[in-house]
Amino acid sequence: MDPHELVPGVLLPGFAGRELPDWLRAELERGLGGVCLFAGNVDAADPRGTARLAAAIRAVRPEALVAADEEGGVVTRLEGRDGSTLPSPAQLGLVAPAVAERASAVLSERVRRAGIDLLLAPSADVNDNPANPVIGARSFGGDPHDVAARVAATVRGIRSRRGVAACVKHWPGHGDTDVDSHRGLPTVPAATVARHAEPFAAAIREGVPAIMTAHIVVPEWGAEPVTVNPDAIARLRAEGFDGVVITDAVDMAAIADTYGLGGGAVRALAAGIDLVCLGNPELKGADAAAQYAEVTSAVIAALDEGILAPERLREAHARVARLAAELTAARAAADAGTAGPLPVEPALLGTDDTAAIAAALVAASDPSAVSALARIDRVVDARAGATQAAATRAVPVDRTLRELTGHPAAHSGGVTAVVADRPSDAQLAVIERERAAGQSIVVNVGAIPGGFDAAVVQLGADSRFSAAIVRSWTGESR
Repeated sequence: MDPHELVPGVLLPGFAGRELPDWLRAELERGLGGVCLFAGNVDAADPRGTARLAAAIRAVRPEALVAADEEGGVVTRLEGRDGSTLPSPAQLGLVAPAVAERASAVLSERVRRAGIDLLLAPSADVNDNPANPVIGARSFGGDPHDVAARVAATVRGIRSRRGVAACVKHWPGHGDTDVDSHRGLPTVPAATVARHAEPFAAAIREGVPAIMTAHIVVPEWGAEPVTVNPDAIARLRAEGFDGVVITDAVDMAAIADTYGLGGGAVRALAAGIDLVCLGNPELKGADAAAQYAEVTSAVIAALDEGILAPERLREAHARVARLAAELTAARAAADAGTAGPLPVEPALLGTDDTAAIAAALVAASDPSAVSALARIDRVVDARAGATQAAATRAVPVDRTLRELTGHPAAHSGGVTAVVADRPSDAQLAVIERERAAGQSIVVNVGAIPGGFDAAVVQLGADSRFSAAIVRSWTGESR
């Protein structure tokens, strides 16, 4: 096959809206590798709409991958409007790995029913920097061994639903950064990468079929970000991984501000990447068709100019095609009932596991802060500007706390609840101001323990799952 004809097969664009646009249909006909769905593609009022959209994609190209970030907790596409009803990794990090395996099986069943087959989860990052602006509650915790156990369990849980593949991220580890790669370029020393390696190694041992790179610089590996660094990708292959290597979105500032969208895609493919995720066009109001055209033009030009070797493109295309074929066959077998999924309630995690998570959150919290929830009469959200909740834009915990200010006990309490997700200077200033003004507690929806010198309620996600736990603690049923 002419190398030019392989270019669509190594790209994973997004698009705006809930209907298949003409340009995307045409690229699917040309062999597009897959489509990444975001919250803007999901109609919360139409539970079956995402599955119909996925079916429309596959009606044009049955082998197309349909991908989505669906982590539970603060990162969800299917429940982006109102917040996730599944526990976050931070919450699962407080309980046994078996709970993470069961939760990920529920998650996998959900995305399977929605027509998604490439689940861009879990995060294998070790979040040992409380000030991390982008990982936080998306991580299972700050201990590499504990994170590794839960990453392995999550990969197993996702794999339990035939036709769904896990993609661990963000290799080689985005957990110890104070820069968000959506907005800048983080640097992580090789010593930190070595300390954070165990969860990724555990995923590879579990046979994870895809790994997503982080847009970070490891100075000892060279000056380029890992995503476009041939030495970095060679190191990943040397660890025994022969699956699909996927970029984090190349429209993020860490790549696009230096190389441009097309230039970043070319460099990534030349470095050893197999599938280039273009990103969410709705996040910045971008023209998805124009973004895609920019990338394809750049890749074709790189082929013509000898910057990108045809052999490298063929290798990438073959890996993506192999994964797509495996998932297509598994999905067909499951739909035919010959190897269907295990019975699972697709709506919620089991009550025993939910109770275990709630008990672990109580144990991690200050008892005085938990009891004060029933007496709050004021709520302040300290997360002005960029927050770890930005992936969903839903703030169900904040909303629930404001509802609780009408609780009868609140009239005699005078307690201010400050919602925070990391100890940034701005958030700490708000916490200190409210503490000086009167009785206050911190409701932490970020990583646990969070690094706050205050009476803290530990929730580990701003989600509907967390909001339900708050209501149960205060005796509220609404």
